[in-house]
Amino acid sequence: MIHLGRTTKKRALLLGCALFCVLATYGLAIAGGHGGGHDDARTVDLIYRFINFALLVIILVVVLKKTNAFGFLAKRREEIRQEMEDLKRRKEAAERRYKELEQKFKEFEVQRAQILEQYKAEGLAEKEKIIAEAKERARQILAQADRTIEREILEAGARLKRQVVEAAAERAREIISAKLDDNDQDNLIKDFIERVEKLH
Repeated sequence: MIHLGRTTKKRALLLGCALFCVLATYGLAIAGGHGGGHDDARTVDLIYRFINFALLVIILVVVLKKTNAFGFLAKRREEIRQEMEDLKRRKEAAERRYKELEQKFKEFEVQRAQILEQYKAEGLAEKEKIIAEAKERARQILAQADRTIEREILEAGARLKRQVVEAAAERAREIISAKLDDNDQDNLIKDFIERVEKLH
């Protein structure tokens, strides 16, 4: 940066000297073109102006050099350049962060849609499961009811048979009691005992 400041100073000094030489040459040419001597006052005035201008440029360069204005400008230019680079880095970082957040948001939307679809599917599956379980439970209840009814029918049939047998036995006893005398009863008892003994 110091090298750049010196180059700028040299260029300003050379430009000032070159401008002074051009204007001095131009002034002499104008003075010589008017026949010399006619406009001496104008020529002298023009030369004084050139000298004043050259002195002004020299003083300006010296003052700028002493006050280090070129260094200040170079330093300020460097600060601005660094600020611009910093802003550029921040902008790039912000753009990267924005892209990352945008990508994450897109991924979140995809995941949200997938989760919703999954919950819908799970809800439908749970509904199907509940319906299947309810149907199975109803089938079991109906089967149990059928078995209970069948058992009740069998038990009722058995009770009816017992009642019929008991009623028939009672009626037979009544009939036999009415027709048999004591000897017949003794013979029947003996016959029954013999049959039982044969079975054992």
